[in-house]
Amino acid sequence: MKTNDILSKFMSNNSKLEAVLYKKNLSSDVKNLLLSMLYNITSSYNDYANIKVNVESKNKYVEGIIQIIKMCNSIEIVSPSSDEGKKWSEEGITSVVDSYAKTIRVFPTEKAMLFALFKLNDTKMYLDEKYNLLTIALPELLNEGRDINNIEIIRDFNAWSWNTLPSEISNIDCNLIYQNLQILVGFDFLDNWMKLEKQKELLEKLENELSSMYDKENVEYLLKLIYRISILVCVQRNKTEKTRLIDEKKWDEKELLRLKDKQKLVEELTQTKKKKAKEIKKIDKMLSNQQLLEAEFEKRNKKLSEYRKIYSVENLAGTLKKERKKAMNEIADCNKLLEAKEYIKRKEELEKNVELLKNINTPAKVKEKYKIELQKVFIKCFDENIEKIDMQDGQKQLLDLLSIFRYYNFIVFDDEKFIKDVEELKQDIQLTEEKMLKKLYEVKSINYITKDTETDIKIISPILKTRIMDLAQISIEAKGQGENIEIKVYDGKVLELSYTIKNEKSIEFKPKKTKLFPKYKEVRR
Repeated sequence: MKTNDILSKFMSNNSKLEAVLYKKNLSSDVKNLLLSMLYNITSSYNDYANIKVNVESKNKYVEGIIQIIKMCNSIEIVSPSSDEGKKWSEEGITSVVDSYAKTIRVFPTEKAMLFALFKLNDTKMYLDEKYNLLTIALPELLNEGRDINNIEIIRDFNAWSWNTLPSEISNIDCNLIYQNLQILVGFDFLDNWMKLEKQKELLEKLENELSSMYDKENVEYLLKLIYRISILVCVQRNKTEKTRLIDEKKWDEKELLRLKDKQKLVEELTQTKKKKAKEIKKIDKMLSNQQLLEAEFEKRNKKLSEYRKIYSVENLAGTLKKERKKAMNEIADCNKLLEAKEYIKRKEELEKNVELLKNINTPAKVKEKYKIELQKVFIKCFDENIEKIDMQDGQKQLLDLLSIFRYYNFIVFDDEKFIKDVEELKQDIQLTEEKMLKKLYEVKSINYITKDTETDIKIISPILKTRIMDLAQISIEAKGQGENIEIKVYDGKVLELSYTIKNEKSIEFKPKKTKLFPKYKEVRR
C-alpha cells in the first residue's frame, strides 16, 4: 500500500472520530488521548492482523470503537498521582465504568482508555442454569479472556514492534483458553457465539462447531479440559461459588453411590412410588369431598403460625393440586430411573460432574497439568488443519497457519513462560512446525537454503521463535564451517539472529543470502 493511501486511511478514521468528538463535551486532554489511541491502533493494525490472522477487519474494529465513544455521556481522566489514583493503583484498577450512566473515569493511558471503552459496551456471555457446574465459571473465564483480547492491539503492538509482557495480562489462564478457542473456531464464530443470550444449547453449539472441524475424541477431551480449568480458575477467586460447587460435589458423590447399589435403588424407588400413590389417592378423596377438605383445612391451620395460616378452603384446594402434581412428577421420575437407558444416562452425568469437580479443593496443584494437556490436544487439532490442506491451492492457507502457529508460540503460558518455552510442549511444537515447513516446500513457498529439506527445516525452526514482524522481509545466509553450519538471519537489512547447527549430512552448498518466503506478500494479499 502506498504511503499516501495509508495516510488517507489514518486521516479518514481520525476525521470520523474528530466529527464525533466535536459534538462531545469532553476535555482537550480526553480528546487528544482518544485521537492518539485511534491513530496508534490504525497504524499498527495491519501488522497485528498479519501476525495473528484470527482478527476482525480493521474497519469493523475501528468503527466499533467510534460507536462506543458516540454513546459515552462522560469521560474523565484521573491522575495516578491523585489520592484516588493512588488508591486505584493499590487495587490494580485503571478505570471505573458505569454502563448505565454511560460514564468513564480512567487513567491517562491509551491501554486503560481502550479497556474502559470496551467495558462500557461489554456484552456478557451467559449460560443457562441447565449447565449448573459451569454456569458461573465458564462465562467468567471467557468474558475476561475477551476483555484481555480486545486491548491486545494497544498492549502488544506499535508501528514497529510486537512485544508481550506477562505482567500486563490481567489473567493469563483466561487469555490462554480464549486464544486457544479463537484459533480453533475463528474470530467470527467465537464472537457471535458469545453474544447468543442464554441459549439453552450454547455448549452444544460450540461442540458441534468444533466437531465439524476436528476429530470428535480430541474435541471432547479439549472441552473437558477447558471446563475443568474454568472451574479451577473460578474457585481460586470466587469463594461463594467454591462453596456451592463443593456442596454440589458432595451431593453428586452421594447420589452416585445410591445409583451403584441397583438392588437397593429398585427397592427404594418402588417404596417411593407406593408412598406417592397413597398421597395422590388421599388428595383425590379430599378434593372430591367438601367435608374432608374442610377437615384438612382445620387440621393444617392448627399447626401453622398466625402468619402462615391458609386463608380459605379454596386456597387449600389449590395447594393440594400442586402437591398432587409434585407427587405425580416424583412417580414419573422413579419410573424413568427404573428404565435402563435413563439409569445409564443419569449415572454418566453424575460421573461426569464428579470428574469435573474432583480437584476443586486443590486447584493450584493440578491447573498447570491440565493447561499442558489442553495445549497438547490443541496442537493435535491444529495438525488436522495442516493435514486437510489441498496441496493444489494451499499456499495461502499454509502461510496463514504458519503465521498463526508463530503467534501461538508467543501466547503467555504462566508468569514466566510463553508456550514455546514449556518443556513438555517443545517436541509437539517441533513436529507441527516440521509438518508445515515440509508442505510449504512441496508447494514451493520457501526457497531452499542447502537443497536438503531436513537440514533446511532445522535451520528455519529457530526463526519461528522470533518476533520478526514481517516474514516477507526474512533473508538467511548459511555458511558451512566444518561439521557446523553457521546461520545469519536478517530482517530486511538488519541482522536479527545468528546461530549454529550441526551439518549432520555433510551437505555441500554455496553460501548466499536467500529470501526465505519469496511469495509471502503476493500469496497472502
